Order: sequence, then structure tokens, then C-alpha cells
Amino acid sequence: MKINFAPADVPLVRRIQTAAVLQWVFSFLALAPLCIILFFFLLFTRFWLISVLYAVWWYIDWDTPSRGGRKVPFLCQMRLWEYMRDYFPIKLVKTADLDPRKNYVLGFHPHGILVAGAFTSFCTEATGFSKLFPGLRTNLLMLPLWFRAPFFRDYIMAAGLVPSDKESASYLLRQKGGGNAVVIAVGGAPEALDAHPGDYTVHLANKKGFIKLAIEHGADLVPIYSFGENEVFDQVENPRGTWLRYIQERLQRIMGVSLPLFHARGVFQYSFGLMPYRKPINTVGSGSSILSALHDLPSVPWLTRSKIVKHLQVISVLQFVITFLAMGIGCSLLLMYMFCTDCWVIAAIYTAWLIYDWNTPKQGGRRSTWVRNWTVWKYFRDYFPIRLIKTHNLLPSRNYIFGYHPHGIFCFGAFCNFGTEATGFSKIFPGIKPSLATLAGNFRLPVFRDYLMSGGICPVNRNSIDYLLSSNGTGNAVVIVIGGAAESLDCAPGMNSVTLRNRKGFVKLALKQGADLVPVYSFGENEVYKQLIFDDDSWWRTVQKRLQKILGFAPCLFHGCGLFFRESWGLVPYCKPITTVVGEPITVPKIEEPTQDVIDMYHAMYIRSLKSLFDNYKTRFGLNESDTLHIQ
Repeated sequence: MKINFAPADVPLVRRIQTAAVLQWVFSFLALAPLCIILFFFLLFTRFWLISVLYAVWWYIDWDTPSRGGRKVPFLCQMRLWEYMRDYFPIKLVKTADLDPRKNYVLGFHPHGILVAGAFTSFCTEATGFSKLFPGLRTNLLMLPLWFRAPFFRDYIMAAGLVPSDKESASYLLRQKGGGNAVVIAVGGAPEALDAHPGDYTVHLANKKGFIKLAIEHGADLVPIYSFGENEVFDQVENPRGTWLRYIQERLQRIMGVSLPLFHARGVFQYSFGLMPYRKPINTVGSGSSILSALHDLPSVPWLTRSKIVKHLQVISVLQFVITFLAMGIGCSLLLMYMFCTDCWVIAAIYTAWLIYDWNTPKQGGRRSTWVRNWTVWKYFRDYFPIRLIKTHNLLPSRNYIFGYHPHGIFCFGAFCNFGTEATGFSKIFPGIKPSLATLAGNFRLPVFRDYLMSGGICPVNRNSIDYLLSSNGTGNAVVIVIGGAAESLDCAPGMNSVTLRNRKGFVKLALKQGADLVPVYSFGENEVYKQLIFDDDSWWRTVQKRLQKILGFAPCLFHGCGLFFRESWGLVPYCKPITTVVGEPITVPKIEEPTQDVIDMYHAMYIRSLKSLFDNYKTRFGLNESDTLHIQ
């Protein structure tokens, strides 16, 4: 799907409307956890007194949310909410007068995703509630847990929100003189899981607590329906009986909040994001005391088990991509940051361990069978899917050097086949222990190095490989991506090119250790990402090569598909099958000081074996008979 970007000439008013809704969405989704983090962070800085003083105030003010809150008319009347109102737009429709001498329980339906209609109509004056219903004061009930978030609690109280518990509602309804209207989203968090466009389901059949509350306090019941509330967001289909719905409902019971997987549009484009669609919301209230029956319309198609599994597959691949790109840098920054806080002792202990354990990656690493057998790797395997093909037996009494081709962008095939047990390497090649070699610089990054070693990954340097092939017994297979980072610059769909002609170091290493050479070709490795490839004599290509020499990895300009929309651009790879074929081993004698002629001879044998492997299997895995393997 092509991304539909917003035009550059959008009127200023519409931009302000978008900004108003953006801050509201941010406040709803992220402000509470950020306030909690800020509160605790300040305790470990020189501004700790702010958190201490606030904690004292918090203790004194603890019961205020349950006693009517602290509504601030100035905040409710801000011009900001009028822009938010006009974004959708939202309209409050009056069908009957409400006597200001009475108290009311307003039942709001449906919950929707973020309850936009209820917030705008009853927490602000944007829709003119006070003018439509003079003499009434509204308080919208919200989950009590939000009032345990420092700073955030004061913000929501200022808008007239109070906890959705009996104590808070009873306090308001027993006030003499009337004029109080308690707004309850009766369906609550569970109803949000049914908030799909075109769906008019409300959770009401077993919701009777609000009626008992109204009877106890003699408050009139007022049904409210917000037409369009379910239309402003799309949600992943999650019918009852599916694993997704089961997990969502279980988390809702544990946490108190539901976790609908929703999306709509973005800020600068209209294709995907967390901004709601511009769909009208009309909130209509009735003066009747009994809510008329609301009949559910046919629900959206049921989500199959296979789709749930597909979502898990996407998540597993995305976590690998993010880990590959950001975990090392992120852990390094975190370690340095901790040295500047009161948690410095944790960083100091880990640094001491890092110094002590510095040479472990060069001495066989520290693989974890448990990590290699994680279920997440099976979802990772099935996303593409990835297969491992055996053509010949490998003797556990020998050591091997696997030459892996091509590099691709992220070496998905190499990692899945040799860094995990997802494709069953240990069962296919019993007695052989694979060790995938990657950039040595990765093992200088804290925490990330330990994560890599747990998968049996080792540095691609002579000391590390010598140790595995000479001091670790037999049955070892070191997997080297021969083309390395330089080869990734030529990886694109339809290209069958490997960087091998001048790569002879692995052959010399095999001769010195007497390790057999095994060519491995991964069909489909180049198909999962699209890349902008520059001409060899172009300025951009020169920059890429220069950065590759300095950084150790190639800065490729690539893209896959988006997380929510398969036709858009993103970091998620395309679902293209990757089939890794392990070829016939080339028996290599042990020669302490091999001559260049011997190295060239075995190098030529390796190239012939790789070409033969490619030609024998290319038509089985989507290539044409005319396709050839190019050696660079």
C-alpha cells in the first residue's frame, strides 16, 4: 500500500486540530507511565527534593479523588478542546431537560478505544454541556489505578475525572442540593475489545452495579449513546475463542486495563498510526429512566488461529531486527548512564565482570541450549519460512568451516539455522555443534555480547576460530559469512552474486587446522528486503565503502514492509521463503604453513563446489535454469 502523505497546504486550523488530538492521545497512552518514571528518576538526582515534597503532598491529598476530585474550570474551558472537538467533529445532542435539583447517573455507550466522545462532552466545555444542561456538574469515572500515578492524577482531576469505584461515585451522588451527574462508561475496559468500525455491541447484560448505585442514592438514570465512537480507530479482529482475545481478557483482569491492538492514521500521513480518523461523533442523551435495548449488528469476520500465529511471527522477526540494530548501542548507553546515577554500583559490578570475562567470546563463548530452543525462534522460522536442507552427512569426528552465501541484509538464514535450533540443526547433523561468526566489535558491547554468546555466536577473528577448531575437540562447525559486510551492498531481490573471488583467508585457516570446507547457499536470502544499490563509481557507493571500512558494517539503504500495512515501507522483512542448502564437504588436509598455490587450489575447488550446489538446487527454489551465480 502506498503511503498517503498529508498535503503541504493543509490549513493552519486543521494542523492545530491535529496537534490538539495528538497531545490528548499522548496523554492517554503515555503520560501516566512517564510521570511515574519522572517521579522515581528525580529521587536519584539532585532534584530529589521535588519528589519528596510531592510525596508528602500526595500522602495528604490521597483521598481527594474519592471526594469529588479537584475540577479546574480554566482547564475545562481551554480553547485547545474546541480544536479537538472540531477535529472529528464531536457534537453533544440534548433530547430532554435535566432538573438541576436532582442527581444523575449517566450511562455512556459504547466505550470505544479512547472514549473520545465522553471526554470531550463531559470533561471539557467544548460541546457546551453547561449551556445545554445549566446547573449540572459532570464527573467522568476513570479506572482507579490512574489516580495512583504521581502528577498525572492531578491533571485528570483538573478535568473532573474521578475513580470508577463505589466510594467516589457515592460521595458525589449523596451531596444535597443535586446538580451532580456521574458519567460511567458502563461497558468499561472489556467493551473496548469490541470497538470495531461498524460494530454496535455494548456490554450491558450483566452490568447492574450502576443501577443499584442509582437506586441507593435516588439518582435518575440517563442512557447515552455516542454514535461514531467505534469508527475512529481500526482494531485487529479479536473474536471470542481466539488466543488473542484470551490473552487480552486475561491481561485486562490482571491489569484492569484492556489492550486492544488498534491503529488509524498518522500525523503527517493518512495510512497508519495512532491518531484517530476524522469521523463525526454524535453523543446523544435521553431523559428516560430505562435504557432501551441495543441490538448487536453482525460482527466482523472471525479472526482465525492462523492469523494470531502470523501476528506472533511478525513480532518475533521485528524483535530480532530491533535487537540487531539497537540493542548493542542501547545497552552501552544504559551502562554509561547508570554510572551517573545512584545505581552506579550495578554498572561497576558488571564492568568488573566484563573485564574478567573479556576473553570468553574468543574461547568458545557461552552458549545456552535454553536460549537456542526458545519458542520465539520457531515463530521467527515460520514467518518466512526458513528451511535447512542436508545433502551429505557430516562426521562428528571432523571439524568444519561452513562458508555461508549470500550475506543478505541481516543474515536471517544463517542466524535461524546456526544460531538457534528452530530448523533442527542438531537433529539433522547429530554430533555437530555450529558456531556462527559475526563482527568482533559486537562482543565489546555490554549485555549484547552475552546475548550473542548464548546463541553460540562467536567473533569472526582468527583467535576465536582457531580455538574452536583446535582446542575444543571435534564436531565443531564454524559458520563464516564469506562475503561479509561488503557483500550486503549488493543484496537485492533477483541478484545471485557473492563476494568470494579474493576471499581466501578462510581457506588458509581450514588448511592450517585441517578443517573440511562446506559450501552453504541460502536461496531467498536476498529477496526479503529491497535495497537502493548505487553504481560502483558513484559518490554514494564510495561513501558506503568508506563507512564500511571504518565501522565494520555496511550502511545499506534498505526497506521491507510495514508492521500494520504490508504494502507500506518499514523494517519488517517481506515474507519470502529462505532455503539454506548445506553442500558436500571438501576434505582438507592439515598443513601448518600452506603455500599460496595450495590455498588457490582449494579455493578454486570451493568455488566449483559452490557453483555446483547452486546449479543443482536453483530450479527447486524459485530460480530459472538460465540463472547463474556471479562470483565477485
